[in-house]
Formats: sequence, structure tokens, C-alpha cells
Amino acid sequence: MTTTFLFVLWAGGGNVPPQIALARRLVHAGHSVRVLAPAVLRERIEAAGLEFEPYRATPEHDQADPARSLVRDFELRSPVAAAKAQRDRLLADLAEPVAKDVLAILDRDAADTVVFDFMLLGALFAAEKAGIPAAMLVHTIYPFPAPGMPPFGNGWSPRSGLLGVARDKLGAVAFERVWLNPLVTKLNDVRDRLGLRPISFEDMLNGVGRILVLTSGSFDFPAKLPANVRYVGPQLEQPEGTSPWDSPWPDGDSRPLVVVSLSTTYQAQENLTGNAIEAVGRLPVRALVTAGPVHVPDDQVPPNVQVARFVPHASVLPHAAAVVTHAGHGTVMAALRHAVPLVCLPMGRDQGDVAARVTWRGAGVRLTARSSADKIAAAIEQVLGDPAFTAAARWLATAIAEEDAAGSGVDELLKLTTSRPRGLSQPGK
Repeated sequence: MTTTFLFVLWAGGGNVPPQIALARRLVHAGHSVRVLAPAVLRERIEAAGLEFEPYRATPEHDQADPARSLVRDFELRSPVAAAKAQRDRLLADLAEPVAKDVLAILDRDAADTVVFDFMLLGALFAAEKAGIPAAMLVHTIYPFPAPGMPPFGNGWSPRSGLLGVARDKLGAVAFERVWLNPLVTKLNDVRDRLGLRPISFEDMLNGVGRILVLTSGSFDFPAKLPANVRYVGPQLEQPEGTSPWDSPWPDGDSRPLVVVSLSTTYQAQENLTGNAIEAVGRLPVRALVTAGPVHVPDDQVPPNVQVARFVPHASVLPHAAAVVTHAGHGTVMAALRHAVPLVCLPMGRDQGDVAARVTWRGAGVRLTARSSADKIAAAIEQVLGDPAFTAAARWLATAIAEEDAAGSGVDELLKLTTSRPRGLSQPGK
């Protein structure tokens, strides 16, 4: 029996590949997938064998282009201000137009299930109004409050004892008052205009048929999560058909390969990129730098470094000995799948929380994004010189491979489709 899924995406960078990968797996299993997304993603969506649905009410955007960024958090110096910008400009402002776009599509062509990026809560409201199941895709570590989980956004690791309990309680209160409560007020205004009753954020989460966390359960912190949450693995893009990496170095070059990857989206990472290039230039290594949106002048590239705008992870990571990264979830998962340890330089967003899990699992070290070339070089030497980092990365690689082989993301979506929506509210007000 063929099932029709409507995926709802935004062009946020690392959120896109795992969700397209999961959609492709549904198509390979014989199901139909349409993807509502901005125009910049159309080519990638159609190349994956998926049907593209254009936004109508929702504004076009592309986080890889600073001129078309929705959030523009790179303009803000304060992490708190950046988090509020993400809340207001993405989660709150897109809720109503996304709901309108989803409802228009469902009115034209029915779907069995709506599958949406967790930043696009308007899709959840539209599915509720249409009376069909909805699945939330979390393209990073689990971000919502839960017993045993440090509050999201602080980059904290679990801490035991009274001090740890007090820290987490204070962090949770601050998160709720400063970030969450204003968001819920705005979301309920949207729900009111859609003819849905106001509810708490906890009720919103509990009303989702499935919350699928696209990371490894072995990577995330252990916690007591709601009954509708499932870890389904990072849904990494498959290496089949990936062009081999054209290394500029001879086959006999025995120097370890260090990959520097500091995001495909713009985060004002020019200085960090320059420091990382200077760091690897000082070391007896080969280095590939994927610069993304940052331009690197040729005269700033040392002889042992190659700079490219983008290289597929599956092409180069099998050859790498270490990865220097902003700790974006996709890059971290790709590195760990190939048992490659990491030097993490989080710049914002979820990156501090991802980096905290890397170090907690022993698979790498963490510095600040303002670290000097000297500090970055020392961290690379530390990771390359201590086999414990590679051993921890290898353990995680095994866990990721097992989760990937299980294919539980597809299974969970199909189970959800055969059920009825849990329901956030009764139809109407």
C-alpha cells in the first residue's frame, strides 16, 4: 500500500540533508513524498526523486546566503539576542505562513501524514486542523526540557550532585521565562487565527504523533523522554554514487589528513576560518578546508592546505584523521560515522550543545570560536596524538552504523500513518 507524505522544510543548512535522506528512504520503500520548501532547495529535492512543492505564503530564504538569511544571528553579538532572533524570526514568524501553505496543499491534494522540521510548528497546527497525523523531525540533539537533560542552548554536560541539580533548575527557569513563554504566546495567537484553542508548549509536544530525533541515541545524553520520542539515527546521506575526492597529494604521502569544515551557512566565520587555516599550516599534516560561504584569498593558503567551497563528506572523511569543525550536528555525525575524532569550535545555535556531547563521549576536544591559531593547532595535535579520541569515535561509529541499518525512521513514520492523530485540541475553538 502506497502512503503519501508531505515533508515541510526550510533552508537552514545542516537541517536539510538528513530530512531529504529520510524522504528518499520512504520513496525507495515504495511510498510517495512531496516536499514543501523554498525555491533554493528545488534542485536538491527533485534530484533525490522527490516532488517539490513551492512556498506561497512563506517567505523565500537561504541561510547559506547572508543577504537572504531569515535569522541573521550573525549580526548579533549576544548569544541571548541570537537565540531570541531564531525564536522570533523563525519559529514565531514562520508559523502562520507555513500553516497556510500546508493547508493549501492538503486542500488540493490529500496526504496521509505531515512530516515537518521542528522549527516549523505551523505545519503541526495545519495537520491538527486537517485531522491527519504529524511527525516532528529534530535534526540535532534532543532540544526540549526533559529530566536528566541539561537545558538546551547553554552547551552544558550533565552534572551530578546538588550543584548540578541547582544549575539545571536555574537554567530551565531562565529558558522558560526568557525564551519559551514569549514563543508560546505568539504561537497561540497563530492558533487562534487558525481556529484552534490555546495550549501549553508541553501539550504541543505531547500532541505530536512522533518526535523523531535524527541523531544517535548513543551520542545524546541519557534522559527520560516523552513516550512519543524516538531516536532514529542521523539519516546520513548514502555514499553510493558520490564522486571520489580528487586529492592534490601523492598516494604515498603519509601525513595525516585534517579536514576543516566550518559550516555551509554564513555565521561571520571569516576570522575563525583564517585561524584554522593558519593552525593547520603550521603542522606536519595535509589539510582540506571546505570554506563554504567564506572567500579565502590564494595568498593566505599554506602549501600543505587545499581550499574548496564544498566537498561531500562521504568523499573525504574515510581518509581523514581529524576534523576541525564548528560542531554543526551534520558534520559531527558524518565524522563520527567514519570514526574520526573532532576539534569543536562552536559559533552558536545548537553547536555548543553538540560539542558538549562530543567531549562527554570522549570523541574530541572543545575550544571557543575565538581561539587563536596556536590553540587550534595544539588541539589538533592533542586529538591526533591520543588514540583514546579515535577509540571513542570508533565506538560511536559502530552505534551509528547499527542505527542506520535498522531503518527505524521509515518504520516509525509508517506506524504513525496507520494511527489517528493524538490531537492537540478539538476542531474549532
